Parts: sequence; structure tokens; C-alpha cells
Amino acid sequence: MAEEAPTTARLEAFSDGVIAVIITVMVLELKVPHADGLAALRELAPGLAIYLLSFAFCGVYWLNHQHLVRRAERAGHTMQYANLGFLFCLSLLPFSTAYVVDKKMSGSAVSFYAFTLFIVAVAFMLLRLTIHRHLRHRNAFSTADQEGFRNHMASIVLYAAGVVAGLFFPRSVLWSIAILTFIWAIPNLSLRTAKEQWI
Repeated sequence: MAEEAPTTARLEAFSDGVIAVIITVMVLELKVPHADGLAALRELAPGLAIYLLSFAFCGVYWLNHQHLVRRAERAGHTMQYANLGFLFCLSLLPFSTAYVVDKKMSGSAVSFYAFTLFIVAVAFMLLRLTIHRHLRHRNAFSTADQEGFRNHMASIVLYAAGVVAGLFFPRSVLWSIAILTFIWAIPNLSLRTAKEQWI
């Protein structure tokens, strides 16, 4: 008799711990400015803004990860590997955040930052697809899942566009990413619980 796949509880707990470490590493990258007073705040503002954007991005994925994983009853090998791939891509976020701050939001740095967000979105899509297959097997796949899939595909396309546009319009791309992140965060701030919310 084949061994039954474990529940998603351990997968979720492990993911929560990794994401917490990722956020902690990001904040440790913030450097204390040499100046004092308003000059120090002006010096620190760009780094804080990028950190806030990365924190929001990471937070939205954490919330959506919970919604997604809890839909599944078991975490088979495919789901576990897809989850590891997602966490690996997300673990690159502290580096790309520090890089875009260190390079003072240059075109190449913002393009790399957008690329990091792009591969995180792709990796999460792979995790989504493995869980969707699980839901279809249980006849639990819904119209909300289809809507979430379409929204997620749209975000992947926008991040891919940001990789190219970031080379020429870095600040505009950062603003666009911030707006997109805010839009995806809105459902998670809602008090509605009857419908699953997705990136």
C-alpha cells in the first residue's frame, strides 16, 4: 500500500518560517545613515520606500500562500517541490531589494528587481497549478480559482514588461509595481471570507 502524502500543515509551517526569515533579512539590509536630522531622513527615504514595497509584496504572497495551500488536503511530492521553488525565488528578494537601493534605482537595478518579482510570480503559478490539479481531482475547482488564475497570469505579464521597461523608465516601473502590489493587497484587507482571494 502506497504511503499517504502528509497534510499541508508542515508545508505551511515551514513556509511561514522561511518567509519570516526573508522579511527579517530585508530589514537588516537597511543601513543607519551617517547624517542627522532631516538630511538623514532624506538619505534613508529611498531605501525605506523600496523596503516597504518589498515587504508588501512578500506579505501579499504570504497571505495568498495560506489561502492556496489550505485548499489542499495533502502535500504530495510535486506540491512540496513546487513550494520549495517558490520559496527559493522569494528568498532572492532581499538581495534584489538591497541591490536596487545600493545602485540608487538605476535602470539595470530596477530591471533586475522586476525580474525577481517575475520569477517569484512564475514560481507561485507553478505551485498554484499543482494545487489546482489536486482540486480538480477532488471536484473542488471553482470559478474563483479560474479568476485567480487569470489575475495571476496578468501579473506575470506586467512583471515581465517591467523587466524591459525598467531599463528605460526605472522610477515609473517602481511606481507601477507599487500600484500593482496595492491592488493585489486590497482583497486581503477585506473582511469577506466566503470567497478565496488570489494574487
